[in-house]
Amino acid sequence: MKVYAVSLGCPKNRTDTEKLLARLSALGAEPVLSPEEADLLLVNTCAFIRPAVRESIDTVLELAETKRPEQRLAVVGCLVARFREEVVSAFPEVDVFMGIEAFRTPESLMDGNKKLYLKPEGPETTARVLTESPFYAYLKITEGCRHACSFCTIPRIRGPLRSRAKRDILEEARKLVSQGVKEIILVGQDVSAYGLEAGRRSLADLIERLLTDVPGIARLRLLYLYPEGLTPELLELFETEPRLAPYLDLPVQHAHLEILKRMRRSYRAEEILDLISRIRRVRPEVGLRTSVIVGFPGEGEEEFDTLLRFLAEARFDHLGAFVFYPEEGTPAAKFSPRVPYREAVKRRHRVMVLQREISRENLRRRVGTQGTVLITGYDLRGRPVGHAEFQAPEVDGLTIIKKGLPVSPGDLVRVRFIRSFTYDLWAEALEVIG
Repeated sequence: MKVYAVSLGCPKNRTDTEKLLARLSALGAEPVLSPEEADLLLVNTCAFIRPAVRESIDTVLELAETKRPEQRLAVVGCLVARFREEVVSAFPEVDVFMGIEAFRTPESLMDGNKKLYLKPEGPETTARVLTESPFYAYLKITEGCRHACSFCTIPRIRGPLRSRAKRDILEEARKLVSQGVKEIILVGQDVSAYGLEAGRRSLADLIERLLTDVPGIARLRLLYLYPEGLTPELLELFETEPRLAPYLDLPVQHAHLEILKRMRRSYRAEEILDLISRIRRVRPEVGLRTSVIVGFPGEGEEEFDTLLRFLAEARFDHLGAFVFYPEEGTPAAKFSPRVPYREAVKRRHRVMVLQREISRENLRRRVGTQGTVLITGYDLRGRPVGHAEFQAPEVDGLTIIKKGLPVSPGDLVRVRFIRSFTYDLWAEALEVIG
């Protein structure tokens, strides 16, 4: 059997897809790169917000239109977990539906039955078929979420917080390194909550074990940390462990106190600004990313201006801004007063105009300094390109090697930054260090 897979949404989804491909391969299946040569068409869907739902539906319909009678079409992941039986009636062309973590029961995709498997049950796996870069990989350390943000569908889709066993995480990390991965990126709905359902946050302990027991990790990066989870132990690791990338993704969502309360976020903007100051004292070269929501119910001009002033003071290096969508099944879907959609779009534009100037100025300050870049490929002009320690792959800017020593994909290179743009940098390669 040949399998063609499409993975939509976040890196956490991708890790599930890669595990599913590994389990299918162990059963004799072969991953392929085009739907025409496949026996099984597989879509791992996202359903976090309305545009993601639309993309998932469009992808399924596109494959269904070209599907041959002898091919099977499987839809798995968040769309199935969120809408359940609704998707079965909506897609008669689909042969099998499975919820999240479909890798636990891969046999169900191959048995020829047409069925809904809402909660796949079976063993965890640490095997992966890498589908993006061979030089960096995401490693999911938690599933589900313990937070109850009023706008978010994740707890309903993925359930409560479940931290993976350290032994499984370490084994998976060893396998990734043995496949040539240089940078491992820890992901989860909130990686700072790792271990919390057992009584204490133990992310710092996990990081120490990874860097001690898996010496082949050249760089370790963290994505998706709630601000309140940045413990003194984590800050100490940032200060003392050079292999821990100076990079943090802190999704703050807003800055006005009343909006934060309506969102059910348990901090104040002043606390975030103080935390940012502490982080920058510990690692001045740090890259900080955040995400914000504009147009949340009750956000008037005063509330929005508070957000703009906060962003101007915080000066994040990277930022994603999203328009609020009243997602079905969330408390915020019933909140009022609503912000007109066109006004919310205008506010998002204003946020991004501000952020462009901040990003440009922040990068300008890095010119003349040195850093490390993981080379992941070449740009359209044939120049080596990669990401620095303060840039996460796929979501932030790039560093292009403009001159210096010859380097190749997979090299970890010490560089000097020589020119900056709005989101990208040029650099001179000084030394290959890994």
